[in-house]
Amino acid sequence: MSDKNGNELFSFAEEPVEEKKQREDYCWWVLIIDDEKGVHSATEFALKNTQIMDRPLKFLHAMSAAEGIKILEENKNIAVIMLDVVMETPNAGLDMVAIIRDKMDIRDTRIILRTGQPNQAPEIEVIRDYDINDYKLKSELTQSKLFAALTTAIRSYKQIRMIEAGRKGLDMIVRSSSELLTKNGIHAFAQGVIVHLAGLLDIPAEGLICVRRQQSDTGSESKIIAAAGHYCLLVDHPLEDLSESGARTLLDTCLDKKSNQFGVDGVALYIGSDTRGDMSAFISSDVDIDSVDQSLLEIFCNNIAACADNLMLLERLSSHAYFDILVGLPNRTALIQKIDELVEDDSLPELYLALVDIDNFAELNAALGKDYCDELLREIGLRLLNNFPVTCTVARIAADVFAVLGPKDHVKPMAISEVFNKPFKVRDNDQVLSVTSGIVPLTEMSEGGGQAIKEGSIVLKSAKAIRRGEVVMFNRKMVEKATQHVEMLRELREAFDSGKLYLAYQPKFDIKTLDVVGLEALLRWENKHGVMVPPQRFIPLAEKSGLIVRMGEWVMENAIAELHKVRSSGWNDLKMGVNFSVAQLRHPEILDALRELIDRVQVDPNLVDLEITETIAMDDVKGNMEVLTRIKDIGFELSVDDFGTGFSSLSYLQKMPFDNLKVDQSFVQTSDTPSGRKIVEMIVNLGQTLGMNVIAEGVETREQLDLLRELGCQQVQGYLLAKPMSCDELTTWLASFKTQGITLDG
Repeated sequence: MSDKNGNELFSFAEEPVEEKKQREDYCWWVLIIDDEKGVHSATEFALKNTQIMDRPLKFLHAMSAAEGIKILEENKNIAVIMLDVVMETPNAGLDMVAIIRDKMDIRDTRIILRTGQPNQAPEIEVIRDYDINDYKLKSELTQSKLFAALTTAIRSYKQIRMIEAGRKGLDMIVRSSSELLTKNGIHAFAQGVIVHLAGLLDIPAEGLICVRRQQSDTGSESKIIAAAGHYCLLVDHPLEDLSESGARTLLDTCLDKKSNQFGVDGVALYIGSDTRGDMSAFISSDVDIDSVDQSLLEIFCNNIAACADNLMLLERLSSHAYFDILVGLPNRTALIQKIDELVEDDSLPELYLALVDIDNFAELNAALGKDYCDELLREIGLRLLNNFPVTCTVARIAADVFAVLGPKDHVKPMAISEVFNKPFKVRDNDQVLSVTSGIVPLTEMSEGGGQAIKEGSIVLKSAKAIRRGEVVMFNRKMVEKATQHVEMLRELREAFDSGKLYLAYQPKFDIKTLDVVGLEALLRWENKHGVMVPPQRFIPLAEKSGLIVRMGEWVMENAIAELHKVRSSGWNDLKMGVNFSVAQLRHPEILDALRELIDRVQVDPNLVDLEITETIAMDDVKGNMEVLTRIKDIGFELSVDDFGTGFSSLSYLQKMPFDNLKVDQSFVQTSDTPSGRKIVEMIVNLGQTLGMNVIAEGVETREQLDLLRELGCQQVQGYLLAKPMSCDELTTWLASFKTQGITLDG
């Protein structure tokens, strides 16, 4: 219907038959991206005939990131992506996450990262910035854990889609009922409906809106939630308080039959729904409603009902956005909002924020079950609420992390500890808990609630690393150190990706003849400020982030290329030493990667010496021994590096397939003392006993060289003989050495 200007007054709802057919076709699409066929078949078999939230699962499969991107371009309704971290490259999965979120702009699809190795875990910043739903080891994904992970992801996906659908639906309704939708909450909306219905019928706004709610013990009850005109005093009263029997009968009949009712006293319109329950609007009128107007009211009611459903949906989602349903506490978003509000009020006392982490909660969850631990979390939340006054805000901001915000006189270490001094009663069991907590004064924060929680998390992380089970107060140096690490890692990634890292080569010498017998490739980084960053600072960061795998591949390939160059210039007997990280050693495809490398670069593996630190080698003796033996079988030479700095078992060491034992430079440099000499002598004798070639690092004086020669060490390297050199410097140095040899001062 149009007004006299030709403007559409009403929009028509879609045919319900089509909507029903669409719902019958609903399923959850899950895209598995993994280069192992077995993972695809195992996942689909484990979830065969599984339904989540009343819908079946359907699977799409991709064996590579490129195939996955193609499928995503063709399918717009994928709920969850189960994505392997390591495929074409060790970082293919993480690289693809950036493409999905940034380039393809896919925001609602949930992503579960899967990997075969723990050292491939993404950084916390990556999980946060790219909205990764979960990270799982493939070994963890049993049928029950697959179901749990998918259920969580699909629930999140559904809520995001509901918000988006609600937004689109509201946008459509606003064009025809814009004024109604400016109302705040369902009560204000209902009040507006009365006014608009009266305006549509061109009669005075005299009416009310009634809802019927089911009561478990007394049946149903009808209550007036909005009213206009002479009915205003009836708001929040039961319908039976309405003295006009004709109006009351119309409303009861309307709610009973779920249809519009027209009578001599007015009209009762049904605007209820399955989602919201029964609702009826009564407008008092003695004007006859003809069949045309009755049809128009029917359409209007459909629009109003849809509008009310969306309002209720938004209210419910808004509540979920700020409320942790499991424990009945505010969530992270609500806490951030609360902090932002409080820091603006200068009249309040100094506020502290405590973050409380339940120690070993993942192990508890695995051992005792999710339901048990959910009950435990509720008990923890309840006790926190009871132990802190109402001036404090208690929230749950992560799976096993609670927060307490309040005056510093209340939020203090003793108060946190007292909450957990007594066991928690769960299913008649006394559950004893240990917690680690970090407390941050809000006076230290300048960027609001988000920053406060971030810095509190840094304190908490530091406490878990060095003082687990204690309550730790904020220390600015903790935050500065963590921030420096994050910034350094970011700069390291940029430097590596842009080719700013380079290799330096230090010669190794036969101790008797001082002939060059080998080279060691050493990774170097000059940062953007022109400062050389020591390897002991940036290598651990690369190892923790997983970047070391890509860096290790690059180092080995470039070092072997330099070896080819050196050998082609006449140095046929030289070997190349390359440092080998724990992440590379434990990579599930390391053996295939090494075989592929030697085929690609055409090198004899006997010419490549993989140097593995003693600490790494002895960390997982059985597992490492098996991998090292297989690497040795390929043909590589193996060295145990930095020997003496770890805690080797001699029985294990003699079983390891090492060719060389490298004496750590710290022992060489103290060899001028009686105790230092004895340690070096002992290590050299041990190497000889085990049949290993002994190499001493860090030789800087003639006295050290003479001592090592006297003790029977076979090879040396250090600044006394040659410093680490770039490729060009090495070429020049080798040419000079070939003609002039080496001259030692003194």
